[in-house]
Amino acid sequence: MKKLFVSAGVVSAMFLSSCGGDLSPCDCMTTTVEMMKEASEAGQDEAKIKEIEEKYKSEMEACKKMGENMEKELEDCPAMKEMQGLMGEMMMNGLGDQ
Repeated sequence: MKKLFVSAGVVSAMFLSSCGGDLSPCDCMTTTVEMMKEASEAGQDEAKIKEIEEKYKSEMEACKKMGENMEKELEDCPAMKEMQGLMGEMMMNGLGDQ
């Protein structure tokens, strides 16, 4: 079940990207929600969890690839680097107030 939620987390992180394939970021989010609902209903039943993983395997692979492509594109993006710096500053300022 942990693997399922890790996969869902990866997909969730991809919603900002655009997709060159058949799935859109919204499709990936919808798939994630569906998987999470089914996993919640399955509880600790490993057989059902495995069925869910198989059911969404191709969509998850496409979404993972989309996320990897997004990461590569963002590595060289000056705005991304600036945003990371700003987020770091905001976090440090927030921690200093406590």
